[in-house]
Amino acid sequence: MRNLLKRLAFITPAFAIAMGGASGAAGASGGEESGRALSLNVSENGDKVEIELIANSRIAQQVEYSVELVGNSNAHHHGNTSIPAGNRQVLSRLITNVSDTWCATVEVTEGSGAHYTLTAGDCS
Repeated sequence: MRNLLKRLAFITPAFAIAMGGASGAAGASGGEESGRALSLNVSENGDKVEIELIANSRIAQQVEYSVELVGNSNAHHHGNTSIPAGNRQVLSRLITNVSDTWCATVEVTEGSGAHYTLTAGDCS
């Protein structure tokens, strides 16, 4: 039931973005659908959470990102890379053990200057 509620929670931010409201997105929503170069894919398995930062841009561009996954421990990854157009690839993969709560946050700046935050989990 807990996993079902979390999966439903991922839909709400994506819907809010589509309606022009929130500034974050989570779950398996793709960059291609939202017009964003990067998206977040989340997988929960028992007491572990794995997040993948996925690049899938319509245009070739430079992206800068900072990923943080907080659970029983913290994991960080920063990057600045050039991504090709229409080529889906994993830029970062982080795994951590979790108890009841965890939070993944990704700050993204695209070559066009667009800045956004992707979130998943129990972020406040």
